[in-house]
Order: sequence, then structure tokens, then C-alpha cells
Amino acid sequence: MPLTYFCPSCWKEVGIGSTCPRCGADLCDFAGETYEQKLIRALRHSEPTVPIRAAAILGKLGSRAAVEPLIELAESTSDPYIQEVAVEALGKVGEPQAVPCLERLSREGPLRVRSAAKQALKAIRGLANAPQE
Repeated sequence: MPLTYFCPSCWKEVGIGSTCPRCGADLCDFAGETYEQKLIRALRHSEPTVPIRAAAILGKLGSRAAVEPLIELAESTSDPYIQEVAVEALGKVGEPQAVPCLERLSREGPLRVRSAAKQALKAIRGLANAPQE
């Protein structure tokens, strides 16, 4: 089974060329990105399972660089599964800047998202109240 390649800029399926036929991005430019940067970029992938996996991994990594992209994802998607995993990742990262987004999502939207947002808020508030070493 052959591999399918996607442009990391517009997520159009591409062949093995060095330039995206849709957006013109130089595909070689992305080779120097870190794993974290590639995961953040994958949050915008059109295949729903990709942002779900990327958000879960970013949460496990505790990626502070991913906080804004995760907030944007949680606020912009209508897919409750993507929204839920973005919210869970924000709770694992534990940055207070996510609190306004999480508070809103704890009151609005699908039950699974509200529940995940409440858990994420508990986690963040728990980190804020933890004794400093």
C-alpha cells in the first residue's frame, strides 16, 4: 500500500514533488520543524483523526507552545470529539491562559465537552494551588 503525502500548509494530498500543487508551498521548508511544531500544524488537518491524535500528544507532552492553537481549535471546531480532546490537552498543559475558554466551554456545547472542560479547570486550578518546590 503506497503512502499518502499531504501538504503541511494546506493539507491537500500531494505527490512526491517539492512544491504543493494547490498552495505553492515549498515542501522542503517544513523538514526543519520540530516534532512539536509539526503536531501543532497537524491540529488544522482536515482528516478528523489527525487533530485528535495531535492534540492528545501535545497534552501528554505538556506543550506550552500549543496552548493558543489548542484554544483556537477548541473554540472553532464543531466536532465535539476534536473539541473534547483539545480541552483535555489544555487541562494537561495547565496554563492559566486557557481558563476563560475552558470556563465558557464548561457551560456551553455538548455534554462531553462541558465535562472535559470542568475536569481541565480542576486540573489547572489544582496546579495553581499546588505548593511550589
